[in-house]
Formats: sequence, C-alpha cells, structure tokens
Amino acid sequence: MTSLYIHIPFCKRKCDYCDFVSYAGKEDLLDQYVGALFKESQALTPHPSPSTIYIGGGTPTLLSVEHFEKILGALLITEPSALEITVEANPGTADKKKLKALKELGVNRLSIGAQTFNDHHLKTLGRIHNSADIFRFYEDARSAGFENINLDLIFAIPGQTLDEWKSDLKTAISLNPNHLSTYNLTIEEGTRLYEEITNNKSLGAARDAEPVEALQITNNETEATMFEYSIDALIAAGYKHYEISNFARPGFECRHNLNYWKNGNYIGLGAGAHSHVNGKRWANPSSIKEYIGCGSVRRNVLRRAPDDSPDATDQRETLFLGLRLIDGLAIDHFAGFDEEVGQLLKEGLLQRNNGHYRLTRRGIMLGNQVFSRFV
Repeated sequence: MTSLYIHIPFCKRKCDYCDFVSYAGKEDLLDQYVGALFKESQALTPHPSPSTIYIGGGTPTLLSVEHFEKILGALLITEPSALEITVEANPGTADKKKLKALKELGVNRLSIGAQTFNDHHLKTLGRIHNSADIFRFYEDARSAGFENINLDLIFAIPGQTLDEWKSDLKTAISLNPNHLSTYNLTIEEGTRLYEEITNNKSLGAARDAEPVEALQITNNETEATMFEYSIDALIAAGYKHYEISNFARPGFECRHNLNYWKNGNYIGLGAGAHSHVNGKRWANPSSIKEYIGCGSVRRNVLRRAPDDSPDATDQRETLFLGLRLIDGLAIDHFAGFDEEVGQLLKEGLLQRNNGHYRLTRRGIMLGNQVFSRFV
C-alpha cells in the first residue's frame, strides 16, 4: 500500500500556534505552485497507484476548483471511488458550491479544522473563523454529500477550563461526525503564541479584537484530566479509540493515517512534503519559491544516525509509530528490545495482549516517555 500526501502551504492567516510549513499572503503564487505540483507528480517513476490521497496544509480549500481538477487529474486515478481521498478544510474558506464540486471530483472525506467551539479560545489560537462558521460549514459539507467527516479539536488551550473542554466535546458529539481527532496544544518555539506566553503579553490589540488577559499554559494535571475525559466521553458516545489522539465510528478509521502509523510507504508532493519508501526517507524544500523554482527534482535526503543500519532505524520507527495504535504491535516487532520492553512492562506503561504489546491507559497518558525508549 502506498499513500500519497499533497501539501498546500497557503493560508489566509497563519494561526498563532502553527509551526507547520504554511505561509500567509502568498496567494499570488497559487497558479505557479499548482503547476509545480503537476510537474512533480508527472516526474514520479514509477507513477504511483495510491491507495489513499490526503491533501493537507496550510488551507487546501483556498485552492480553486480548477486547481483541484489539475492536481487530481494529474494522478491518473481510474477509480476514485475505490480510494480514500481526504481534503483538509477550514470553516469560512469554501462555500457549498465548492464543496459539491470537490465531492464530484472524487473527494470523499473532509477533515474540518474546528479546533474549539469557544469564540474566546478561537481568538487565542488566532483562527479566522468563529463558532457559527463551524456549524454552517459542517451543515454545508453534509448537504454537499460528504458522508465521511472528521472534526479536529484542540484541548489545553491557554486559559481553557475543564468544563469548557467538556462543552466542546459535547457539541462535537452532537454533530455526529464520523471521526474526531483531539490534540493537546503544544506551544512550539517560534510561533506567535510562544512569544506571547514567553513575554507574558495579552493578545487582542494587534488583531482588532477584545483584549484578553495574559496567557497561562494549562497545568499538567488539568491537561491529563482533559485527555482522560476525552477518551471516556468519546468511547461512551460510541466512538472507537483506535490511536492515541483519534476516534472513529466503526469503519471510519482514517486509512491514510493508519498507513503512517504502520510505517507504510507514502510519497509527499509539494513544499516541505516528506516521503518514506521501503525504509528510505526524503523531503522537499520548505520554501514555496524554492519548490517552484527547483523543477520538482531537488529533494533533501534525510540521513540516518551514522551508527544505525537502515533496518535498525526502520524498526525503531515502526515501534514508536505503531505503539500509537491502541491495538499495539505484534510481539515479533520488538525483537532485540527485550530490556526496553521489560522495563516498560514493569513500569505499567506497556501490557501484553493477544500476541501484541500495547500501551496501558497510563502508557497512553505518558506516550512520549514510551516512544523515547525506541528513538
């Protein structure tokens, strides 16, 4: 199975917490960028027959329908209905007409970046939409024919209370999406949110918005309680907890991301996109202009640690990616890591179940401590 990821690094406004490869105010480069994507897709040898396609960003829904036609048409897809084709979408960046057009082009899964239904916290995150936009966009997506919709939610937003997070989950569940992704906010260095917190400043004045109090990071105990509540509430609502941060109605697990977590092969197109094929990894340049100008042939090979063989490195990647899955990994994947496994079992972070090693509930809560043993 080979998955295809297509990166669209354009945004109306870069969110205050975002450290992804994305840029605001560069829409004048859209046509050239889509042209470069077309060239890169044609240069792939052999031409991939992907099992899944994921168009992420940035904000892919800033592209025109004609842009999507060119991108998807370049992939020579003969039976789009047989694929899982996902497009990330932000409220307020596509109307019902565009959503219907995407559906007609073969897009059959929409991932909506809601993040929170609390307007105050949306401002803290620097999102361009409000809660009313989310409801309107979700309704438009359903009426456009999308039967497979994911909602992205963020918790541990500075200033967010447990009750507010519970309210977000309750609202999300009431919409009955097929899939929910819940991520704890990580304050990444170099982002605007990091600078605001580091300098203990108030947001708002520079955004023509109501000023807010100086931001405070959510304490570890509250964050852990939010995480545990998410798991319990979503399982109780009938969602399967299949990956640390992801929940799905039966049969609606994200096939594209499952391939990542199983360390499968994937090819990334676009600025900053990464690829992994048979244990080898490479990446495209992150700059939009450099990507457009390089003729889609300059790629940065990601080197392995000098004292690691490719097989050993790939095994480590398989372990720390696969342990994100709630079902875990078959025991034979852990050959050569008896000491690490024994210690994790002793610490109550790992358990043996039906021929697999999987994280315990405590291990899920402390996942990074587990993964670090295999990096």
